[in-house]
Amino acid sequence: MKTLLMIAALGLAALPVAAPAQSAPAPTSAPAEARIAVVVAIRTPPGVDAVRLKAEFEKAAPRYQQIPGLIRKYFTIGSSSFGGIYYWSSKAAADAWFNDAWRARVKATYGTPGEVTYYDVPLAIEGARP
Repeated sequence: MKTLLMIAALGLAALPVAAPAQSAPAPTSAPAEARIAVVVAIRTPPGVDAVRLKAEFEKAAPRYQQIPGLIRKYFTIGSSSFGGIYYWSSKAAADAWFNDAWRARVKATYGTPGEVTYYDVPLAIEGARP
């Protein structure tokens, strides 16, 4: 399920065969160093609801806009967890962010480690715009 969510959120689903060629830009291959998608899930602490999470996301957004190598971040809320889907320019950029200090900070803040899953992104496309 997480993989499907990540694929849909990153716009990696295939275009319909019958779609006109001009409806979406052509796919682009990743540069020599492949881009990386990372899915993070952190168990939501008791008493924290979606309204509070959204407010925290909005406060944190400017900080994420300054991270070197981060192309895009989707803030996510699940039924028992929150986190994000990150699209990075390289594995090195992702590793620089999801380091030991990040892991320690997550565990200290939320009382549980974050689940971090890396995916290679050999091809990325933009979906048709409404």
